[in-house]
Amino acid sequence: MIKRQFNCCRKIVRGLVYDSKASVLPIFGIMVILMVLMAGAAMDISRVVNAREKLSYALDAAGLALAVELSTTVLDEDDIQEILSDSFKANLANAEFLDEAIENLEYEIDAENGVVSVTSSASLNNYFIGMGGYSIKDIGPDMFEFGTSAQVSYSQYDVELALVVDVTGSMSGEINDLKDASEAVVNILIPDDSDEGKVKISIIPYSVGVNLGSYASKATNNFSDRCATERQGTNRYTDVSYSTTPIGDGSGTYRSQDCSNSKILPLTDSRTQLLNSISALQTDGYTAGQTGIGWGWYTLSPYWSDLWPADSVGGSYADVTGKKLLKFALIMTDGDFNTHYQKKNLTYSECRNLQYYGEYNGTCKGYGTNTKYTYWLEKSQWGYNGQSSKRARGLCDAMKNSHIEIFTVYFGTASSSDGAKVMQACANSGNYYQASSSSDLVNAFANIAKKIQQIHLSK
Repeated sequence: MIKRQFNCCRKIVRGLVYDSKASVLPIFGIMVILMVLMAGAAMDISRVVNAREKLSYALDAAGLALAVELSTTVLDEDDIQEILSDSFKANLANAEFLDEAIENLEYEIDAENGVVSVTSSASLNNYFIGMGGYSIKDIGPDMFEFGTSAQVSYSQYDVELALVVDVTGSMSGEINDLKDASEAVVNILIPDDSDEGKVKISIIPYSVGVNLGSYASKATNNFSDRCATERQGTNRYTDVSYSTTPIGDGSGTYRSQDCSNSKILPLTDSRTQLLNSISALQTDGYTAGQTGIGWGWYTLSPYWSDLWPADSVGGSYADVTGKKLLKFALIMTDGDFNTHYQKKNLTYSECRNLQYYGEYNGTCKGYGTNTKYTYWLEKSQWGYNGQSSKRARGLCDAMKNSHIEIFTVYFGTASSSDGAKVMQACANSGNYYQASSSSDLVNAFANIAKKIQQIHLSK
């Protein structure tokens, strides 16, 4: 049986040898091998093309992540390497070439033009072209190398923001919402605590006055050890230093009979200080909104270096026009501005007479004499054209003329109220928000912070 099968196979082989048509078979075999190799090569090349696309995407993302951080924070070399590596790990988590791509990662920062360039390269082993390691010289390489680069612009601007918030008695039920909203601003603009941040924020809580804390005595020439009000006289709508207008000349005195326990915080990039200041907000008193706006301006002003700590002094206006600095103010109220101050020289009897008729709620002095003393009359006057509102609008106009971009939020449902109208008048075009609920307030503050961030990065 076996012998018969062997003879059968021998006949078939002999037939192929003597049959000229059988010469096609080896050629066909070679063609099959070439077709397999070509298909395999296409797969190898496709893998490399896809890998390069992944690397390009990851590199773009890493460059953008670095640009965002460079726009908001001063970074050292270790910080930069960590940002790029973390971004690569997030976007190439399952790539077999991840480690090699990170090892070959290089960057260059053009600080003069605000451009960051990132490059990387890697390689992939071929599955088919190299035939598993055999006949490499005859058929093809055992791997393909690939690389790419990305270039992203980053903002060279610094940012200063004055957060002017209403802590009057009417906000007592919503103070926690205001805290949440203010924290959202900090979290968006200063996501990580840094000693050398490029974004600084000041917090100015206001009611009938502004609580200057330890800065009060110096700012008022010992006229007040806690609270301060609006500026008087010819410098009412300027930000010249308090030290240029001494007590008694009718233009540079600050005084309030009362203010909230919430203290002012000058410009800082410290998340800890900002969040602690927000957490300590308390409500009390009436609404002298112009006082809050004025002191918000003074925290941004470069002319108040003799009051604020050196790291908290506002940057030069020349840096704003020179495209190195952006200044913003976010002003918020939940009602009408209704309180203003008037400085007068009065005798004791004149002062008591004003007290009797409700025009002055301060403390009279000068008992038993006709000597005139300087008094600050705290007066109430409602309406869009009331003194408080008029002065607020005047300050907003002066701030905008000083290249400070203003955002405003009216917290209430009455869109046609005097408070809403003042906020609309104060805001730059497109920067007015109305919040009718607690969630609206948080969203409004967050949206403003994101808009500031977009303006910052787009520069």
